[in-house]
Amino acid sequence: MNNKYISDFAAFGSANLEAATASGKIWAAGVTDLTHQVAGSAKSSFEHSVATFKALTGVKSVKEAIDIQGSYSKAAFANAVAASKSLTDASVKLTEQAMAPLTARLAVAVESLSKAA
Repeated sequence: MNNKYISDFAAFGSANLEAATASGKIWAAGVTDLTHQVAGSAKSSFEHSVATFKALTGVKSVKEAIDIQGSYSKAAFANAVAASKSLTDASVKLTEQAMAPLTARLAVAVESLSKAA
């Protein structure tokens, strides 16, 4: 085999490994960020639940309790929808970012194969 082909093959493999490593680092950092986002949302939800419970312990009428519970339910649903959308958007963005180095390497591979053909 020609030394140039061996050298090219090794360089190609090395670049692929670098792309995979970069992708893994992006993914790991992104998952950490997503975990913090989920934890923050859970903490906020818990705090809102505790505040609602405290408010319910001091009610003077059934109507007041129903109003407090209704407000809590509406806010909890709105917060859940917003958190879900935010998490979905962040997940899609993370996937795109993590795949970018691999996609770039795939483009190089396709270009190399088309030149060889």
